[in-house]
Amino acid sequence: MSEERKPKEETTSLERKGPLRLLWGMISRPRTTLQYLRGDGKRMWWVPALLAVVLFVLPVLVSAPMRTQQAREAFVAAQEQMEEQRGGERSAEEQAQMDQAMSIAASPLITVVFPAVGGAVGMVVSWLAWAGALYLAGVALGGRSSFGQTLRMVLWTWLPYSVRGVIQTVYILISGQIIANPGLSGFVRDNRLADSASMLTPPSTGQTLLAALLSRVDLFLIWNLLLLIVGVRVTAELPRRKATIATLVVWLVLTALGLVPALIGGLFAQQAGGF
Repeated sequence: MSEERKPKEETTSLERKGPLRLLWGMISRPRTTLQYLRGDGKRMWWVPALLAVVLFVLPVLVSAPMRTQQAREAFVAAQEQMEEQRGGERSAEEQAQMDQAMSIAASPLITVVFPAVGGAVGMVVSWLAWAGALYLAGVALGGRSSFGQTLRMVLWTWLPYSVRGVIQTVYILISGQIIANPGLSGFVRDNRLADSASMLTPPSTGQTLLAALLSRVDLFLIWNLLLLIVGVRVTAELPRRKATIATLVVWLVLTALGLVPALIGGLFAQQAGGF
């Protein structure tokens, strides 16, 4: 009798896991937590999703005043440089147009709404892309999982980026500075806003691509990839080697696709800078 009751008692204890215990479990015991979430935590997918969105938007909100000031300073520096190149002052009509353009560039719509909404939508697209790619890779390698299981796993393994959002928010509030060069991009991207002489000189396409790639690389990326490997092993029931290959191949493909906008932007900037 005692042996027959034991599985029921264990199931009951697992069902009592709340959001906080699950979040901590993803940090302390990710494999055990993901195994539980694969079968018994299907309705808790909204917890990591909501947390990821909120902690992405939070740094954008706290840095909004600094971004507004930065946009105004950059606009003024560009105006001064254009005046020096033209060798004369602007007319009243041109000045009014410049002021209107500066007010638009520094408006909350540009500094807060577009980055927050665009980032949140991009995050959802990224989740769907990761889930779809990992599901197909798992099936190709002989795994057994559904798209829904894979999507829920991806949502929970996004926890490192939520932690990064907390750290970024604290840093911005304490230092009073925005994070201009995320990840390792600071090694190839200089502080162009501080140098008015370089305001109208766009970086090379290679530098733009390398900076875009390195901006994605940090400790939280490594943590996320490790969790994804564990998640693929648990969800698709694949051995470690196949799970690692599937995760890294998907990351390489999605990263390459994510660099396409940076490539297009770099090419347009080079063409614009040539005039």
